[in-house]
Amino acid sequence: MDIESFLESFGLSNYQARVLVALIQCGEGKASDISQLSGVPRAKVYSVLDQLVNLGLIDKRPGRPTYYIAKKPEEILERLRFNVEAECREKIRRIEDEGEKAIQLLEELYNPRSEPRELIRVVKVGEASERETRLMFSEARREIDIISKVFEYYPKVKGELVAAAERGVKIKILLLGRNMLDERGASVQREIANAIQRELNAEIRFSKTILPLRGAIVDPSYDYTSGKAIFVVEDPKTPLYLRDAAITENPSLVAGMKKYFDLIWRYESAIQ
Repeated sequence: MDIESFLESFGLSNYQARVLVALIQCGEGKASDISQLSGVPRAKVYSVLDQLVNLGLIDKRPGRPTYYIAKKPEEILERLRFNVEAECREKIRRIEDEGEKAIQLLEELYNPRSEPRELIRVVKVGEASERETRLMFSEARREIDIISKVFEYYPKVKGELVAAAERGVKIKILLLGRNMLDERGASVQREIANAIQRELNAEIRFSKTILPLRGAIVDPSYDYTSGKAIFVVEDPKTPLYLRDAAITENPSLVAGMKKYFDLIWRYESAIQ
């Protein structure tokens, strides 16, 4: 990813990113100089520079002519982080303030489906599946059961797991036995397991056999009334980034996965 694309990923427009990069390169300059260096038309560059000033990403020294001054890279990144957080806080505030009204409006439009809910839905492994997993963990009320090879994604979901444990949610983590991992995998797993023991109130066991499924089960019930699960089928021939993850809220399927988890946990796993 080039620097302009990186800046755009934080919400800057293409013109804003180009002007900011140009100003960083020259340190300070007039609008005409920055226009020439960035390739942004002079008719547009003045408004773009003022936008960057308002975002706190550059400074402005009034005069004739006006000069624009680049901030230090670490100050720019800190301001970008602050701006993103402020935008998120504002969106959350709006949801909290206007959510009830939005629900009323949506309920007037809502036409529930008569057919049964789909058994599973599919998302790509990666950002989409991690987002779904974090949401599941944040909504858990009683139990979270995790099945993983080395649990490399633990740092990405740690916040939700710690919060769940503090709510009294019981957490069990089933990892693949280290004798079935290569040297790198065993090292990563050991590091993750040590971090969990330091940071999280959870039980950890290690399977004695290959785990055909990986994923998480949240709030299952053997009376088939609740639960949600996300899982990936083990397929060594397919790279993980090309796989799909399946999500189900079908209580019977979740209960079946819970039984699979409990059987391995009780009979085919051990504490290492």
